[in-house]
Amino acid sequence: MSPISRPPGRPRALVLACAALCALAAPAARAGEPAAAAPAGTTPTPSASPSPSPTATPSASPISPESPTPTPDTSAVGQPARPSANRVEEIVVVGRRPRAQAAQDPTAAATVVEAERFAGEVKGVAELVATAPGVAVHEYGGLGQLATVSVRGSTSSGVLVLLDGLPLNTAAGGGVDLSTIPRAWISRIEIARGAEGAAYGVGALGGVVNVVTRRPEPGTWSAEATGGSFGTFAAAADGGAGGEGWSLLAQASAERTGGEFPYELQRVGYTQPERRSNNGAVRAGALVKLAARLGERRLDALAQISLGRRELAGWQNTSDVDWQRDARALAMVRLAAPGPLPGLLLAGRAHLRGDLLDLSLEDFFGGAVTRQRGGAAGLSAEALWAHRAGELRATVSADGEALSSDALGGTRARASLSASLAEELDLAGGRLRIAPALRADRVGPFGGLSAKLGASLRVAGPVALRASAGTSFRPPSFAELYLQQGLVMPNPDLRAEEGLGADAGVVVDGSLGLATLGAHATVYRDLIQYEAAALGRLVPRNAGRAFVTGLEAEAATAPLRAALGLALSAAYTLLVTENLRGSPEEVGKELTFRPRHRLFARAAIAPGPTTCHLEAHFVSAQYEDARNFNSPVPAALVWNAGASVRALSRPDVRVHLEVRNLLDDRTLQEPFGGPLPGRMVMLTLRAGPPAAEGSISP
Repeated sequence: MSPISRPPGRPRALVLACAALCALAAPAARAGEPAAAAPAGTTPTPSASPSPSPTATPSASPISPESPTPTPDTSAVGQPARPSANRVEEIVVVGRRPRAQAAQDPTAAATVVEAERFAGEVKGVAELVATAPGVAVHEYGGLGQLATVSVRGSTSSGVLVLLDGLPLNTAAGGGVDLSTIPRAWISRIEIARGAEGAAYGVGALGGVVNVVTRRPEPGTWSAEATGGSFGTFAAAADGGAGGEGWSLLAQASAERTGGEFPYELQRVGYTQPERRSNNGAVRAGALVKLAARLGERRLDALAQISLGRRELAGWQNTSDVDWQRDARALAMVRLAAPGPLPGLLLAGRAHLRGDLLDLSLEDFFGGAVTRQRGGAAGLSAEALWAHRAGELRATVSADGEALSSDALGGTRARASLSASLAEELDLAGGRLRIAPALRADRVGPFGGLSAKLGASLRVAGPVALRASAGTSFRPPSFAELYLQQGLVMPNPDLRAEEGLGADAGVVVDGSLGLATLGAHATVYRDLIQYEAAALGRLVPRNAGRAFVTGLEAEAATAPLRAALGLALSAAYTLLVTENLRGSPEEVGKELTFRPRHRLFARAAIAPGPTTCHLEAHFVSAQYEDARNFNSPVPAALVWNAGASVRALSRPDVRVHLEVRNLLDDRTLQEPFGGPLPGRMVMLTLRAGPPAAEGSISP
């Protein structure tokens, strides 16, 4: 059955409510108010002083020519900024950051998602990442439940997820649960697609997701409260302080959802009404971030903690008692200073991470609680030399990680060493950029090289071409090497997974908006898969090999911004996968849970102090068996809508209405066949300082 074949219920009242909010506003803001806000989804304009991240790596971010208009030329390739030995803050990011560029790898196929575009909407990391091309986000059960990401057909464990540059992937294995990152922390998300091991480190077979938290700014503050369907409530608040040469940000958030929702279970020829239960979740988080000048030096520090508990409904309500509890704490200190030579900058960083996971599964462990504890620590040093032809960057790091669990046979630990060298050469008067990079890693007994060669060429005006090729690898996890539980057996003889990929594309990034179109091809080798063994046991082996090709396109523009604040954006993914190894019935077939087509489209208007938006998410059918024999998970089309109105100007108080799954489709399924929520209505009240005159904010 088509996921939109169900009667739409009562969406008209919600659509009329959104329209009524828009009708409250005059075509222009009232006299004496700040300029009309841009709608969520407006094409993001780079700032002349982009938000620094304490853990960002020095980057020669291009500077576009100065423009007399408020919207600067943001062509994808421009003159590189040169760090000054007397301006330590420039080691983070200098100049106007092009919208299609990730700070760590400027020639990568990348998308930068600014959280402020979606301010007031209940969008976490998973929902924001899903607005980019080349990614597949899998959500299992709704708000507060597990959410993972695949990039260019990789497994979730083949995507490196960072939080302010610190890896969240652990030696335990599996993909990072995006729902464990509080949404109130997010400033922007950088999605770099392709084999990015040379730029970011081991594990980046398919790509990288870097979540950048908000910067400390003295005198800023905000607060919001949300309530809505399925017993969902959330609250968050933050404040900034500072003085001469220092600034501090403190933020706290909490949210909970009952998680119970009605759905329709697919049967042969009919649907059966059911209700999802034991699906609630609670999560809280806190963030403290410091930036300070110490003479010519710059000190950055952060501390983060996130903890939560969720109920586990199982597949189609197979459990009413299972649960999971998790916690993660991060701490980092970074010091940067001018070097002894002209154009040389030096930086050092130390970080700590602690992880906790408790799990209770009635069917597997008889309700007994299995406990897992882990921790990691590391040191890194970096040197950046700005020379006449570009920038040369060298890094070395040493890390250690330990994990304790009875299922692993006690405590497991391993050390990691890495060294990398990267160059960014600017030729032909800055029109051509060539960026080679090489990184050597040793992770326990596993070692390897990751390489990357990227190039970008400014053709004319805002039009640029880019291309890159790279290799990366992922060492086996502790679970794959040592886990022995039930029918699951370990395999200490596993090899590292490998990825080899290349891509090319065109970027148009100018005053009218952003548009990109690219093609890619990747080979994944020695993929670790669990296979049947004697006595019905499952053993991990390097049995997988796959070939992935595709197209990625995205566009964002604001054609009638001055009149109605109209903004349009879209992202499309074509992914063609082929299994290269396995039984004769499996070779040549599509990989499981890799839909061929994905489309995200959004339209927003902002007539005066009110904004409205409508967005669509389409995911094509996907197979759940390696032989592509069974009926695939059906295609899904989901419509979301929302509106906001400014209630006060001083302070800036706004009311946001968001409606997910507008047509109340109750037949939606997660990849493994579990149900997803129907229509959700969320109401949010946000408050903050008055917007500056002439400023643009959602």
